[in-house]
This record gives sequence, C-alpha cells and structure tokens, in this order.
Amino acid sequence: MISIIRNTCNGMNRKNQLLFLLDAFLINGAYVITTGTLLSGYAIYLGTSDFLTSLLNNSANYTTTLSILSFVIFERMKRRKNTLLILNASSRLLICLIALLPLVFDTKPVMFAFLAFMVITSDVIWGIYRIGWIVWMIDGIPKENRTQYIYLRTFLIRISNSVISMAVGFILDIYNKEYLGFLIIFSMSFILSMLDIAVLWKVDDHGYKAPDSKKIDYKLFLQPVKNGEYRSYLLFIFAFYLFLTMASSFTPIYQIRYLKLDYKFISTLSVISQIMMIVSGLFWSRVERKKGFKFVMVATAFFYAGELITLTFLRSDTYYLLYLSTIMLGIGMGGFITSIFTCRYAIMPEDRKTVYEGWFYFASGLSMLIAPFAGEFLRNHLPEFTNSIFQYSKVQLLYLISFGLICLLLFWTIAKNAGLWSCLFPREDNTQIHDGAQSKP
Repeated sequence: MISIIRNTCNGMNRKNQLLFLLDAFLINGAYVITTGTLLSGYAIYLGTSDFLTSLLNNSANYTTTLSILSFVIFERMKRRKNTLLILNASSRLLICLIALLPLVFDTKPVMFAFLAFMVITSDVIWGIYRIGWIVWMIDGIPKENRTQYIYLRTFLIRISNSVISMAVGFILDIYNKEYLGFLIIFSMSFILSMLDIAVLWKVDDHGYKAPDSKKIDYKLFLQPVKNGEYRSYLLFIFAFYLFLTMASSFTPIYQIRYLKLDYKFISTLSVISQIMMIVSGLFWSRVERKKGFKFVMVATAFFYAGELITLTFLRSDTYYLLYLSTIMLGIGMGGFITSIFTCRYAIMPEDRKTVYEGWFYFASGLSMLIAPFAGEFLRNHLPEFTNSIFQYSKVQLLYLISFGLICLLLFWTIAKNAGLWSCLFPREDNTQIHDGAQSKP
C-alpha cells in the first residue's frame, strides 16, 4: 500500500496529494455517521414519519441543486482555503448538533422542524463547500495521474466507511438503539470532522486563476449546458438518479421500520458493500483503461438495477437476499462513481471546473429532490396486498418500477453510444462523441 501511495502521489504537489488522502479517510468516516441509514435511524428513533425520514435520508443529495451557486461564490476568488474551511466547519457543526435536540425540545413538531432545518442547511453548505474542495484537490493532481489517484482515494474511503460503519453499528446495538448510542456516534463524527479540518489547514493553497474582470460572465455560467457532450452527460445523470432514488430513498425505512433489522446486521451489510467496492474498483479501473469510461458507466449501472430487482423480492423471511443485493450494489458502486467522475473531467475544460462541477451537482441534486416525491406518489397509488412474494407490496412494487425504468434508460444509452439512433434518424451534423473527446469529420 505504501509503495502504491508513493507511486501515485508525485510531482510538485505531493504534500497536498498525501494530505487529501488523509482527508478522505477522516471526513468520510465522519460523514457516513451523519447521513444515510444512520441519519434515518436517528430520525426514526425521534419518531418522524416515513416521508420526512425519506426526505432527510436524501437531503445530502437533493440539496446539491444549490451547489450551482458555487460559481458565483468561488469563480472570482483566487484564494479559497479559508472560506472552504469555514464552510466545512459550519456544516459539520450543524449536523452534529442535531444529537442535542431531544435535550432542548419537548414538543415533537418543533423538534422535527429544527431537525429538518439543521440537516438541510448543513447539506446545502456542504454542497457548496464540496465544489470548491473538489477543484482545490483536482488542481494539485497531474492530469495523467488523476484516474489512478481517484481510485486510490476511493479505496481509502471504502476502508474508512467499513471500519466506522461496523463500529457505530455495534455501539447502537450495545445501547439498544437508544439516545445515548446516537449521542456517542454523533460525538465521534464531530471529533473526526475537527481532525479533518486540522489536516486541511496544512494543505497549501496555490491560488486559483480567476478572471480579471470584476463582473460575472453569465455566458460562462451557461457554457456547460451549451456543450452538447456535457449536456447529454447531465441528462443521463438526471434520469439515472431520478429512477434510482425514487425507490432507494425508502430503503432505510423499509429495513428499520418494516423489516425491523438491527444496526449490527445493517452495518455488516455496509461493510460487505465496501469490501465489494474495493475489490471491484480494482477490476473496473483496469476495464476503464481498456474499454473507456462510457462502457464502465453503463456496465456498472446494470448492477445498480440488479440490486433493485433483488430488493423487489425482499420480505422478513427472505432477508438473506440483502446479501445478494449488497454485493451487487458494491460491484456497481465500485466502478460507477469513479467512472462518472472521470467522464465529466474528461469533458470539461481545465479552466472552467467550478461551473461544470456546479451543473453536475445541480442535475443530480434536482433529480434526487424530485425522486422522493415521485416515489411517494407512486407508492400511494400502488395496490396493497400480501402473498407468497409480496409482504409490503407498495414498497416492493416501487423497487420493480425503478428497476424497469433504469433498464430502459441503459438500453437507450447503449443504442445511442452504438450510433443506432443516428442511423435511424440521420442528421446533417454527424458529430461523433468518443470517451473524453469530440471529433467532427
């Protein structure tokens, strides 16, 4: 591992590259505690409804719609480090303070209002921070080394998430999923967050090449959506996360409230998923070098679909299917997250990363904002029945619908990449899009 890190981190910014690897380990350990299943579990403990729990569970995703404002904030800023550290600290402090809400409020509606406000505000701040932070990190990595560095960083994130997930699962079960257990794990998250800020404080800020004009160029703001290749990428991202999240946003509720799974078991599943991400990530990195990132994006997305069809048949007496769905999700995430990252950085110009990155998070965040409402609408209009396959038909049928929509999207994408639609509907401009490049005959 040391030799891999030594070979990957090189050049003038080697110190920054090493510190960002440590940052990955610390902040993702802190972040996993305050998002997803653990945040949903805390909300369920407080007594929130299914819909509010789903919104909070997905908040970290849909609030990224406001990340597009990062263009206005960061584009004129040549030195960003201090601003980024303030945003980081503010976001992490807000999310960790939700652990104190039961000590402050006796009235549940008021407590739920503050819970929603603090979680969503924290995630909005984090979304804006993340854009500036990603550009800060990427600027210090040689272009020819980016893919290797991202896979290495992702590997460390998986290790961190596995260790922390297992630890907090045991802590919550030891304290019988009661308040003291949640207080301890949120305190752990706060400590890891402060350590992360201390690490980032040591990272050098070499400055950002900001435009000389003091006025904001709004033509530049719209440049990503005028770029045909990037626009197609954004549409794919929007549709994929909409179809996926309309069902997956209800998964923590389904596991905790309906199937009544304990946190130790859920944490074990999380660790299995992280291990599969680590193992499959090494495989997908080799495939990406040979087949290109578009191939990996579509291939790994099918594993996401595989997770959904498996969850369609999940009942209290078929809980073992969660092992299969977790393995499929881990294999998919092992390549998908990195391939969509590689894809957009291959398309975007080197001096316009902030605005392009902002549009990516706007597209993905908007889809995840709409998704829980779409999922709730469909769930309310699906039939409720019980048989040998369906125990909670409304949720299980929602997984099936999500699976079908993702498959349709992927088959459409395969046909588009193969040039089928161009053959059926020829255009005068025969622009051909390749992995990371655009060429015209």
